[in-house]
Amino acid sequence: MDFNYTKIRLGNWLYKNCFPLYNYSYKRFKLKNDRDEIDLLKKLILPGFHVLDIGANIGFYAEVISEIAGATGRVYCFEPDQQNFSYLKKNTAAFNNISLFNNAVSDLKGSLKVYKSKLLNVDHRTYPVSNYDSIEEIEAVTIDDLIQQNKIEKVDFIKIDIQGYELSAFKGMQQLLKSAKDLQIIAEYWPHGFKRAGTSGLEFFEFFERMGYKFFLIENGELTPLGKNYIIQHNDQPFEFSFNILIKK
Repeated sequence: MDFNYTKIRLGNWLYKNCFPLYNYSYKRFKLKNDRDEIDLLKKLILPGFHVLDIGANIGFYAEVISEIAGATGRVYCFEPDQQNFSYLKKNTAAFNNISLFNNAVSDLKGSLKVYKSKLLNVDHRTYPVSNYDSIEEIEAVTIDDLIQQNKIEKVDFIKIDIQGYELSAFKGMQQLLKSAKDLQIIAEYWPHGFKRAGTSGLEFFEFFERMGYKFFLIENGELTPLGKNYIIQHNDQPFEFSFNILIKK
């Protein structure tokens, strides 16, 4: 993670006081900063795919994925924070293939606390932190339940970034993960966040290893296999250490 606290404070002020300018600036920043990841999504997601966007925030990636998946595809967006969700709703209103859920994704249904960040609207946590601004009670859902209830028709691809809480979300979709043949997942790999959420990078890796999934580092649009030795060696990295991975069988 690359933190420029001056830019973070400016972005946070704009988010709270001048959202239209924040929305415009954030989109321009993401289009430039995440160019390689967007190009990879265009290679991995096919027209007609149904995609989970877990941690959708204000909808930048929802829009990108919606256009890639096309009219026959669908994007299921999950965003627990009420303010982010209201902006997500506005930003995606013109997209007919997007479904919105104002929920956290977890391993159990029920009430969950969100600890809202003082600095970043993309850094709210579903586990206790020392420097939170406020606490919001939200409803958590599991992906397996939503599939069983036919609220999600199918899943071809998952994009997830929920600040270290990923393993809990994946534990709530084990039926999907075990039964899927060609499912691919892009996730943030953040050892520090995993530990704050009560798990670890190694536990995260072994959860998928048992189901036959493999990890790949995403760097400059290239994929490099990651084995267990690498995960063990980097299990205790500091706050700033994180990267995106591709998970697939």
